[in-house]
Amino acid sequence: MLEGALQQAETLRKQLPNVEYEAKMLVQEWDGRGRLRGTARAHAIMRPGDTRPVRFISREIEGKVRLPSDKEDRDDDSDEKKRTLQEFAREHHIPERYEVVAAGTGSISGKPARRITFKPRPNQPRKNTADRFLDTISGTAWIAEADNKLVKFEMRLRRPFQLLWIFAVLKELSIEYELITPGEILGHAKLKVLFSLHTPIYSIRQLHDVDLSNFRRRDAVAALNAKPRSHD
Repeated sequence: MLEGALQQAETLRKQLPNVEYEAKMLVQEWDGRGRLRGTARAHAIMRPGDTRPVRFISREIEGKVRLPSDKEDRDDDSDEKKRTLQEFAREHHIPERYEVVAAGTGSISGKPARRITFKPRPNQPRKNTADRFLDTISGTAWIAEADNKLVKFEMRLRRPFQLLWIFAVLKELSIEYELITPGEILGHAKLKVLFSLHTPIYSIRQLHDVDLSNFRRRDAVAALNAKPRSHD
């Protein structure tokens, strides 16, 4: 079942550079003392892998809050993009690294799904930053019985994680995802990300509450836009 879910996720990952979708987001930001800095509401077209992956349709910002950048990103990083999820799992010994437990079934998006919990096993090899990070997270996944698709996911940081630069610490991280209505590519889904990053200079805590919808193929959008419009 896990192998099937991984294959489904890899299939979706390969599709993403040819897909665009809409994201309606609510972003809240707090300072190191827990004071609200600002709130932002935005509607964007997301194009993964594009030189400009975020294109805002609208933005409303109150106070000070950082939204995802909508500037061009020409960082190739081709080696990482070529690596499959299966290769990543083998490189970081995912089956050996985590204790995985089948924890019953439930109904997600109106369809039966199997619930699986995971947490890191002790004393696993830590060769790099990715290994160290993987040893700090645990969570729960729901996998559809019919097609092995990931339909719900919850993950949290078990302890603070020191990032590459020595004084930056990720003190809090949680990710929640749920597929609301299945579609041909993905469908309608909800995503919530909470993180807290601390350095000697500044601290930031953000909550991103995102509604994902209208997944479509870019070539179909381009063809539709290229059609001449009739004038009545």
